[in-house]
Amino acid sequence: MEIEINGKRFTLIREASRNRNAWARLREDILTITIPSRWPEPEKRRIGDELLAKAMKAIEKGRWTGVSAKKVGFSHGQKLELMGRALEIEFVSAGRFRAKMTDGGSRLVVMMDESHPKKHEKASAIAKGCIIGMLMPELKERIGRINDTHFKARVRRITIRDNLSRWGSCSRDGSISLNLRLLFMPQTILDYVIVHELAHTRYRSHGPRFWALVGSVMPDHKERRKWLRDNGWDYPKDDMSLVGKEIIDAKKEGQLKIADFIYEEPY
Repeated sequence: MEIEINGKRFTLIREASRNRNAWARLREDILTITIPSRWPEPEKRRIGDELLAKAMKAIEKGRWTGVSAKKVGFSHGQKLELMGRALEIEFVSAGRFRAKMTDGGSRLVVMMDESHPKKHEKASAIAKGCIIGMLMPELKERIGRINDTHFKARVRRITIRDNLSRWGSCSRDGSISLNLRLLFMPQTILDYVIVHELAHTRYRSHGPRFWALVGSVMPDHKERRKWLRDNGWDYPKDDMSLVGKEIIDAKKEGQLKIADFIYEEPY
């Protein structure tokens, strides 16, 4: 199906998903509305129409370009902070692709094959894999500590994914997935998402019992959740000293972000 906004034609795709949340996504001239298949039919139609109307209005007024809906990428000279440690990324020319940590783990050197047609994209992907591999043992220990203290659940597997629509998930078998961006945020926010997903090992839905459990573990979870919604998609930053300023500037420009087009499961 095609729609026209300000004289420009967009392809509109409506799809069902196994995810818990609904969202709208804009990539170039393709607008996708995704609704969880498990939702009641009236709710699917209502939220789908609401998301579409909101997206079309934002595009019409120039408040949503879809530019922010991108996977995490890394570049030469990028300085990052992740899980309380500083990391600088360096891309250097070499005969083949490989990577190594130097300076006691504070510098990631990625060697690139200059003849590769997409050398920077591949180097960025290698950097992503190295960062996840470096932090995974610490992350597993962190989740294990919170789980042992508050939940004592069976956690089958932990993965990190570069998602564009949700911060985490917990499957029925106890597999937990977390968004890559969380590794670059304040650790209090990472802990909130960990607690949120561990709470799903007891309660699958976002009902009163679920939120009561989250609140018993983390009384200020509402403040952390609001921070995540307001700021999360701005991470990671290649200069952490500018994070606050860039968020303020974006709000002044009136640009809407990914979070503005995500509706969390109400059940």
